[in-house]
Order: sequence, then structure tokens, then C-alpha cells
Amino acid sequence: MQVLRSALDFLGGPGPVLLAIGLLFATPVIDRLFVRRKRLGFRVLYNSKIGLGPEQLHDGTDPNSPQLRELVRVLDRMSIVVIRVRNTGSYDIDGEDFEKPLTFTFGDRVVWNARVSEAGSEEMKAEIRRSLQFFGSESNTVKATLPTVRERMAQRVARWGGLAVAADPPGEPVWHGVRLEKLTLRRKQKFKLLVVLREPDSNRNGELGKDVKVVGDLGGAGIVHDERPERLLTLPRLTGGLAALLAAVLVLVLAWPPSSNDATVACASGKLAVEGSSVFMPTMATIADQYERACPDAVITTSATGSIQGVRDVAGGEEGLVALSDGKQETQGVFAQQLAIVVYHVVVHGSVGLDTISVAQLRGIYAGEYTDWSQLRGGAPLPIRIVGRGGESGTRELFERRVLGTSESALSSNDCRVKDRAPEAPVIRCERDENADVVREIGAVEGAIGYADAPSVAEARKTNALTALSLDGKVFDAAAGVEAGYPFWTVEYLYTRSEPAAESLMGRFVAYVREHDDARVRMKDAGYLPCVTADGVPLDLCNLR
Repeated sequence: MQVLRSALDFLGGPGPVLLAIGLLFATPVIDRLFVRRKRLGFRVLYNSKIGLGPEQLHDGTDPNSPQLRELVRVLDRMSIVVIRVRNTGSYDIDGEDFEKPLTFTFGDRVVWNARVSEAGSEEMKAEIRRSLQFFGSESNTVKATLPTVRERMAQRVARWGGLAVAADPPGEPVWHGVRLEKLTLRRKQKFKLLVVLREPDSNRNGELGKDVKVVGDLGGAGIVHDERPERLLTLPRLTGGLAALLAAVLVLVLAWPPSSNDATVACASGKLAVEGSSVFMPTMATIADQYERACPDAVITTSATGSIQGVRDVAGGEEGLVALSDGKQETQGVFAQQLAIVVYHVVVHGSVGLDTISVAQLRGIYAGEYTDWSQLRGGAPLPIRIVGRGGESGTRELFERRVLGTSESALSSNDCRVKDRAPEAPVIRCERDENADVVREIGAVEGAIGYADAPSVAEARKTNALTALSLDGKVFDAAAGVEAGYPFWTVEYLYTRSEPAAESLMGRFVAYVREHDDARVRMKDAGYLPCVTADGVPLDLCNLR
């Protein structure tokens, strides 16, 4: 059950799984009604020799007569192929729908005759007969209609008057295939094509051929398919099986509540609140849900109030409160513990045309020295538009302290496109509440620039044309001497009023978040580097911030 529960979590939870089940059940219907709307099915029902010997042909006369033996020899080299063709789709098929007409070839066997049977009406049968076209091998391009083929067959039979020979005279046209030109089939219509074939005289002693090759192509939204019953894997079976498997996983997980006796989780009862960083809070909320499932008597709420406000509330003496902060706060009377490394990026709209920038240039942009990207080498002729965070943001505080070296300028824009708040301001600058809102706005506004944590940037790049800039040609590298390298990263801190008691809910939950493998996996999956390794050893890099 734990494996199934982990699988459900990996797939996104019950909601996405239910959506996936619905889509899997709908896939065959969508495929039939919209993707490949027109379907032509065929199946070879019979492919064998006629099989008449002297005992079936004589009527009391000598079965060993030369004439009868010669007739048997001729018929013994003949075979019959029966092919069923039907419209298995939900739409009519017209002759213009075929990119390649439906064509049947039979190896070296020669076509002697053909007939259409089991058509829905005489008119349909006559139309199919008119569409039949017989053709020779690649070296013999002679084509013929059904009346011509039957006329030749009658001539062959007439030449057998004395049954002296059965070979065709030199230059006699032969046909090895049948093509249905501009075949029209209304919905659910079907017919059978019976073809009489004879092994060529050049193959008098060999086995009768069994080759039947079918070629045809319905253009665009159509498919020509073989209806042989041995085809086990079909789209409805595949999608139905996957949907049933997902449904079984969902039912089992929901029917059996999570066990509360996980020996690796130290549980405690009570209520606890976590607030602060909007950057880290989505990951923290997931970890809190994990802990609650393992410890049903614990109730943990999460709220993204901003790093500064969260630490301020803890310092104010609020009980049962843990704060998340992007970076260490210079606040007295609180207890801080390192949680994970958070990397940030300076991001621009894809239209800007840059992939790197110097810190000096970045500071010039925020000071208003540069107002158009064309003022920077390689930049596009677009006005620079800054998308920032509000004053309570730990991300903004980190950017100002570690990268900018000063405070950001005041607001000049509401829509991030024009200076509608302060026309006299040197630069267009707007603010958004969360990092996800920042990168979303940057992706929507040409010439926009801003900053956000790496997970928010990675998520936004799935749907937006964003570029994460290197700073002075450098990117974050945990193995490098970071203090002299990429500047825009920090450590996520957990703040409490004092060091929590080890047996309390706060103490056990904080230990779970920092040290338990489940919590560490969640943080790494979200793009963070935990400050406690899998061996329980503190990460030295975290001590640099």
C-alpha cells in the first residue's frame, strides 16, 4: 500500500489520476470520431486451391481419360481468394478520400476472374464492379476492367476445346493484382471480393502460392486496417487496461487509509502552524501533508505570508508557529535552523535576445541608466520593463543584498507595460505578490526582466518563452567556491520562538522536515538542496549563508 500511495503521489494525487482515467477511456472515442474518423477494414477469409480431382469431375465415365486428366491438371493449379471489405468507421468513405487506392496483389498467381458478392444492393455491387481495375506485374503495366478479364478467361476456356494444351500463347496479357479505384462505401457498408487465380505455367511443380498483399491509404483522418482476429493489442484494449490499472490503484489507496505506524516517523499530537516564504511554502505544504498522513493526531496548517512577516510573527511570541525565511533574518529572540539551499535566477522574456548579463549592467538597469535593451550589446530594440516583488518578500531582500547592492526603485507601473503610476520615474517597474506571478508576468510581457527561485522558473518555462541569465558568465555550482562565484542563492531557514522540545509536535515535525528521507526527497524533487545529507551530516555549503 505504501508503494501504491507513493505512486499516486508521484502521479499528482487523486484529481490528476481521475482526469487521466477519463482521458484514457475517451482516447479510443476521440481517435474514432475526430483523429482517424474514416476506417476501412479488410480481412482475407479464404485463400486456398479449388481442390477438384477426377473423382469429383467424372459422371460415370472413365476417370483416367486424357481429357479429364488434363482438365484436372488445369484446375489443380487454380485457387480462390475471398476478401471482405467494410466501412468500420463512423463516417462515409468517398473515392477522393484515398491517397492510395485499395489494392490486392497475389504474388506470381495470375488473375482469371473476379466477382463481387454480399453487397448491400445491386447498385452498390455494380458500382464496385465498375471500380475494379486489374493490372500486371511491374514489368507489365497492362490494365483492364472486369469485362476484359472475363472475356480473356472465356477465350482461354475456348482454347481448351480439345484440352490439348492449357498454356497461354506468347504475348497474352496477364494480371497479378486488383485495384479498387475511387471506392465509395457508406457507413457500415461491406462486400466480399472473390478472385479466381491460377499458378503460372512457369511453376508447374512448385507449391501453390499463398501471397496476398494489401495496400491502401486513407489520407489525413483515415486508416486502412486488417481485421484479423489474432490482433490482440488494440488501442481500446491498451487504454482500457491502463485506465483499469489506474482506477484500481486509486480505489485501493482511497479505500485503505494510510497507516499511522511508520516506525521511521516520530509522531506527536496537537496543532502547529507554518507560515512565511511564498517560495518554499508549496513544498512545505506537501511535506506537512505527508506528516499528517503518517501521524493522524497531528494537524499542521501552512500559509504563505512572506519571509519577513513570518519571522516577525514568531518573534512576536506567537505559540505553535514555525516560520520559513528565504535567507537568515537579523532578528533577536528567535531560534534558526538551516533547511535547504534555494537558487534564484534573473529572468528575461525570450524576446530580449540575451542569455548573460554582468552584475554592473543589471545594476544599471535597476537604476534607470539603461531603459532599452538595444543599449546592451546583443539586446533587441525593446523597452526594459522590471517585474519585482513587494517589500515583505525575502526574495527581494536577497536580491537587493546579494546582487543589486541597494534597494529597488519605487513602483511606477501597475500593468508592467507603461509608467501609469509615476510617468516621471526613470524606469518601468511593477510588483507581483509571488515568484510564480513574477515569472508568469515576465513570460507575458516583451522586454520584461525580473527574478525568481529556480523551481518557479522551471515551471514557468514549460509554457512561456523565458531565459534565465547567467551573471558575469557564472551559474550556481555547489562544488565551486561559491562566495567568489554565482551570488544569487540563499539558505531556507526554519524559525521558532526558541529551540523546540524534542518530544513536542514542533520538535518532531521540524526534525522530520530537516532529516527524514521522505521530506528530503520532496525538497530535491522541487529543486532544493537539503542542508542535511542522506547520512545525517550537515552540508557545509549551507554555513556560507
